[in-house]
Amino acid sequence: MPRESIKNEVNEAFLLHQMLRNTLLPPDELSLPELILKLENEKILFEAIQRTRVWNPRVSEPVPKGGTIHLAFEYAKNPEDYSRFIQMLRISPYAFWVLVDLIKKNPVFHNGSNHPQAPVEYQLAVTLFRLGRFGNGASLDDIAREAGVCTGTVHAYTERCFKAILSLHDMFVRPLTEEEKEREKRWIDEQMGFKGAWRDGWVMYDGTIVVLYQRPGWDGDAYYTRKCNSGMNLQVGNVGSNLRIVDYSHGHTGSAHDASAFKGTCAYLHPDWFFKQNEFAWVDSAYPLSSRTIPVHKQPAADERQNRIFDQAVSHLRVRSEHCMGALKGRFQCLRGLRANINSPQDHIQACRWMTVCIILHNLIIDVDGDVGHGFDGVHGPTKEREDFEVGGGLQREPEVEEEFTDDEEAGEAKRIKLTAELLEWRILSRGLNID
Repeated sequence: MPRESIKNEVNEAFLLHQMLRNTLLPPDELSLPELILKLENEKILFEAIQRTRVWNPRVSEPVPKGGTIHLAFEYAKNPEDYSRFIQMLRISPYAFWVLVDLIKKNPVFHNGSNHPQAPVEYQLAVTLFRLGRFGNGASLDDIAREAGVCTGTVHAYTERCFKAILSLHDMFVRPLTEEEKEREKRWIDEQMGFKGAWRDGWVMYDGTIVVLYQRPGWDGDAYYTRKCNSGMNLQVGNVGSNLRIVDYSHGHTGSAHDASAFKGTCAYLHPDWFFKQNEFAWVDSAYPLSSRTIPVHKQPAADERQNRIFDQAVSHLRVRSEHCMGALKGRFQCLRGLRANINSPQDHIQACRWMTVCIILHNLIIDVDGDVGHGFDGVHGPTKEREDFEVGGGLQREPEVEEEFTDDEEAGEAKRIKLTAELLEWRILSRGLNID
């Protein structure tokens, strides 16, 4: 349940008091002018409540502040302490200073005031520390104590860094170059053991639920998931070799089916631009079949031996989607319990900004640190991912519904049959597998 603000509690208490008083002690003996004066006084009092913005008691003495964020900069001086730095700020010292260099000239950090802002590196450290926490440890009060500042300052640091990081979006979340795409196709060849049409499936998609720490006050039922929690649907398209995210979509609530949320991705909206020639994406059975998206089979077709062999091979590739989700949520654990108060459309957009920032940083770390950038994929493994996401058919195969294929679905089915035949032919030649 969303918590009531102190102001709302005072409003409700005042109105309840007025109703009970007028019911139990009706002002029968008052004249009309006295009743009008009484009503005007109550109106003035109610308006005063509405105008009052600060309800928490003010303290006469400043709150003691210390903080431990500064320890991260001490850890960065000694390679033996790099692991402690990463544990605090979720990225390596080298990637941290690269990010500082990229955002330090952003206008958001230069206000021209006589009271200069805190150093950019300190603001970024507080923001990264916040991105790496969830649950009670991610509350503004706890982050403020660790940072040695007040809660309003934590919010200001986070907002500035978000604006600066979002300005790097197109630099790090972009389509692959032809050379990068060819590297991914070679990775598919290595995984499959042969070079064929399978290499055209260089990208894979999956969905995950970004759990919210409390039920939204704005249209909360729409966020309700099958796991009896509130969340938002995040669609991610990543490559297999280094888990780089090349496409994503967010904004759908937790009750949305994967097939619906997928419609916001570039692969669905602009397939002929995103894919070239015969290229396609691997997806699970919750996604539609087309010439650009090849899912595993639904029941009962999944029970056929040839289809089962195909599905096992696809699952061997698509496990990298699980690894990508684990790396993203394991590093930036705010996505495991996002502390977002969604009480308006603007709050919903703000929650989406958290996801975008995490995706940008995920790709930046891969670019800077290379393959070690996905070192957190074991922190949020498949078991924890299932706890977050058993919604919309994401992990369950739905039975096949007998209906006529569209032209695009027929093209997708023809491609899937071709891929199956190619796989079986290779297995027969390499292992002598009997498929009868």
